[in-house]
Amino acid sequence: MQSRARRLVIAYLVVLAAVNLCVYNYANLYALLHPASDIRLNLYGDPQIEGDAKISREPRIGKYDILFNDYYLHHIYESTIAAFRPHYVVTMGDIFSCQWISKEEYYRRIHRFKWISHQVDSKNRSLSSNHIYYHIAGNHDIGYGEETEPYHINRYTNNFGPLSREWLSRIGDSTHRFAILNAMNLDKTRRIQYRQQAWQFVHQLVAERRERPDIPLILFSHIPLHKHAGACVASPSIKYHRGFVVYQDYLSPATSAYLLHCLAPTFVLSGHDHNGCQAAHSVKTSASQAIPLGMTDKSLRSSEDLCSLTLDEIDEFQAEIEEFARQTVMPATGFDDVGTSAWDTLEVTVRSAMGEFGGAAGVFDIRATDHSRQLSPQRHARTFGRIVAARANGYEYQYREVLLGNHLGIRVLLVVDLVSCLVVPAVLLLLKL
Repeated sequence: MQSRARRLVIAYLVVLAAVNLCVYNYANLYALLHPASDIRLNLYGDPQIEGDAKISREPRIGKYDILFNDYYLHHIYESTIAAFRPHYVVTMGDIFSCQWISKEEYYRRIHRFKWISHQVDSKNRSLSSNHIYYHIAGNHDIGYGEETEPYHINRYTNNFGPLSREWLSRIGDSTHRFAILNAMNLDKTRRIQYRQQAWQFVHQLVAERRERPDIPLILFSHIPLHKHAGACVASPSIKYHRGFVVYQDYLSPATSAYLLHCLAPTFVLSGHDHNGCQAAHSVKTSASQAIPLGMTDKSLRSSEDLCSLTLDEIDEFQAEIEEFARQTVMPATGFDDVGTSAWDTLEVTVRSAMGEFGGAAGVFDIRATDHSRQLSPQRHARTFGRIVAARANGYEYQYREVLLGNHLGIRVLLVVDLVSCLVVPAVLLLLKL
């Protein structure tokens, strides 16, 4: 009887150890089958780390929840960075849970986030790395258009860098352009200077695209492009207060149409929708008929007409641009079993890294195919579970979603580990007596 009980206890410990090894090394195991690439990005959606407000609301469990979440998010960043060795690490916005926090609390959260994202160690010493960090401003970092204040902008840019930025990366024998948009101020913004700055950057990108249309563009935006209901979990909804945005699931149809027509990105990587989403956008360069722009002598017939509009004209002719979009931008669709070749821009909304959504990290790879210059420009894309694989203009793109586990399952495992550490030695001791 005692011998059998010992065997059961040992078997239990072996299974428990195996479960722990799999959970804590899942990213390394997943990475074993991950293909090689020329450029790799690790993407982390909406961590939304909390602080004093949660402790005030839930004094008994608030501190425990924050401690657990910090360590779990740290595990997500650290393990996936070590496993996939990216060139770039991008947090897709909503770093914090609320932009309305005091200066002191803000800097406490910055220190926590830098540790969480594996930029500093527990003693706040910078860690050496072979990758570059980029951060995208979300609505919980600087607010929607109606909420954005100078101190939101200043403290964000002082600590995380410009709201809009771009860089070039050599891939194979050519180059890719990567650009981060300040999506929070693209639509109606109370402080006009921030919206003008956001659009000035967009117009700069448009000019660069005209000069070098051969360079593929990868676009980052916290808020996804407009989609019809049913394309993703989120629904198309924008709310205004005094004419300025106080809430939006997607960018407005007019702004989305402008970005698709005038920037023609190969991929758009976005955040905001915690559930994640994949969609394909198809764009025609001309409408079936010219759309007059009010009482002016201008009209919308082609992409070039739309791209020549100023910001004031984009605001003035919203209805006309939306009609142009209805004629030229096909409703965003998902992917079927055989894939889709009728696309101009693919969009991946990165699932939230929060434990409630499975502790997700996105891995985005770009690889130049052999003889890319001679390949046809045909585009093709399909999904395999949580993988999006695409081919365009001699390059292969792949996005993989890595889920490290729901926070409830991890909490249960921690409790089981703790109880086992206390109970199993006592059981073994009793079996010897």
